[in-house]
Amino acid sequence: MDISLIGANIVILAKNHNPSIVSKEWLSQKGIIEDEIVSFTHTPAFSVVESENFSFFADPDRIQLNAKIDISNKVDLLPQMILSYVDALPETPYTSIGFNFVYNVKMGKSTLENIYGHNIEKLESLFHKDYQLGGIIKYKFNEMIVRLILEPDTSDEMKADFNFHCQLDDTKQISNIIKKHCDAMKESENILEGLISE
Repeated sequence: MDISLIGANIVILAKNHNPSIVSKEWLSQKGIIEDEIVSFTHTPAFSVVESENFSFFADPDRIQLNAKIDISNKVDLLPQMILSYVDALPETPYTSIGFNFVYNVKMGKSTLENIYGHNIEKLESLFHKDYQLGGIIKYKFNEMIVRLILEPDTSDEMKADFNFHCQLDDTKQISNIIKKHCDAMKESENILEGLISE
């Protein structure tokens, strides 16, 4: 079994968010992105700030912070960075938050048989030997709705895309939800280990 984290971000949806606030100087001054900024686009409609390790996107409806490289070592920094942003703009009406984790999973057809409980020979007779099997699973975890998309990549690899989504009744909830980022990531790893264990 081989699981590797290949993508991670935090997305916050908001109403009438002002992306013009998000300048490279402001992000540095507030301690949100402490790396050296390598690319910056600032318009009235959106702002994009990139460092070597992170990218930050803001428009009137959305804020997104991505880990770009060395993701497994940088993912733990995302919650504090986004929390610093939220704390800097507490008057913004945030409506929901999402944690996204994307994994590359190496496995064989016997593992697929374990996951889906299908007769592989029957599937091969229906779809020929070159078929690839995936799926979508939705469930609840704490206050979040989780959507897992399993998408075949090659015959022995699959992409597992987790989205942990939480609707906010009150903007004050957001810091408590952000603190559950680590729990959400552990849940995604536990689910994958459970799915593909022999």
